[in-house]
Amino acid sequence: MELESFSALATEVTKEDWKRTPSSVRQLLRWLFESYEMRLADLEEDKALSRVEQEQSSEVRTEKQAEASEKPKEVRCSFCGKKKEETSKLISGPNVQICNECVEICNEILEDE
Repeated sequence: MELESFSALATEVTKEDWKRTPSSVRQLLRWLFESYEMRLADLEEDKALSRVEQEQSSEVRTEKQAEASEKPKEVRCSFCGKKKEETSKLISGPNVQICNECVEICNEILEDE
């Protein structure tokens, strides 16, 4: 590694200063700088992977949304799971349904109390 790599550490460092620096300190500085460069590279790679994962998950969500909009949603009782065709009445609310049989069970529970 050349001295120019450490220009960000101190602009006043000269080649003579670098030569006078003990070899153990120079080794430590090299190691720190290389470690820093590797961490930066890892961070860049993580960012790139994160972007790819986000793009893939948004594509999957878009595909699932398309599939969901293509399939007619089967209406069922939210309590017992019976299909609309299996009940005589199905009462719908916002994102929830209840069949006449479950309403009767609810009425019995309320009467018992």
